[in-house]
Amino acid sequence: MAVDLNFLRSPVDFRTVLTDLRPASWQPADDDVQTMAATCTALIASLYVWEAQTVGQNVTDAEQGSVTTAQARRLLAREVALSYEGDMAVLLVPPGHRRVRVELRAMVDDYQGVLRRPELVLDWDDDNGVERKHYVPLKAKGPQWYMLAQLRDDLRESRLPG
Repeated sequence: MAVDLNFLRSPVDFRTVLTDLRPASWQPADDDVQTMAATCTALIASLYVWEAQTVGQNVTDAEQGSVTTAQARRLLAREVALSYEGDMAVLLVPPGHRRVRVELRAMVDDYQGVLRRPELVLDWDDDNGVERKHYVPLKAKGPQWYMLAQLRDDLRESRLPG
């Protein structure tokens, strides 16, 4: 998969870049949901590829200036939760009126705490108040898994803003 990194050469407001992500139509069609999922995964993949190709060169946040890719990932995360069992959840797009909530998450299957089955979960309440969910499985290792693992460590070591 080719990743376009040109947008990272300009300032990006990492805290809000995904916040107003909305479907093209309401009720969200499958195409809308797939487009939203692709936007989220492409942004995460871009940071991952940028970090590898530039040997850790900083990116520019519109508000904070020069930040590391780790800091950019922290800014993307609206909320981060770690269960007692070690399962991770990262809110990327908050819920709202006619908005699809997007969460990146992974489960822990064993006592060693290895994150497994990363996925994006997109959910919303339709006009009748019925909750709808769409699951997008992700690669076992890769950019999204890396982000989850980094944020899990950040949470454990109190590096996330309160």
